[in-house]
Amino acid sequence: MTTDCSSSTTEDRRPARSRRWSWPAVVMAALVAAVADAAFAYVAYVLIAGRFNFETLLQYIASGVLGDAAFATGWVGIGTATLGFAIHAALAVVYTAFYAVVISPRVHTLATASVLGVAYGAGIWVFMNAVVLPLGRAAREPFLSGYYLAFWVDHALLLGLPIALILYASATRRTGD
Repeated sequence: MTTDCSSSTTEDRRPARSRRWSWPAVVMAALVAAVADAAFAYVAYVLIAGRFNFETLLQYIASGVLGDAAFATGWVGIGTATLGFAIHAALAVVYTAFYAVVISPRVHTLATASVLGVAYGAGIWVFMNAVVLPLGRAAREPFLSGYYLAFWVDHALLLGLPIALILYASATRRTGD
């Protein structure tokens, strides 16, 4: 009597690919995440709290590298605001690429992508506040004060979730899942 051990379904045999996502999807996900997060920060810090204007909001990001010198005025201030925008965009690309390389290959359902995306975005906010910001030269608020919860939810829903969903959609188009 012979036993056929190859009776697994085609669904169990996913193509072994080192990369299920595409670079255009990584760029799109990073762009969506960066713009959504920046829009939330603009509404929270500029329109609601009145703590910054758009230029000083971007300069605050640059102050992580430059310290108080980032808050210059005139053309230098525009330059430091541009640096802040570049840092913000670069972080979005790094976080998106990390998700694409490390997490995305393990995601095979929309539900998993959604849950992991929300958790990933929330984790990014905790990592930024616990590790990245303390290493920088920017003025900081206490860890759990002010807008902490609002930005934690922002990062979960407007950063992690779009990254996960855009890369999931890219992967399913590429593999035909």
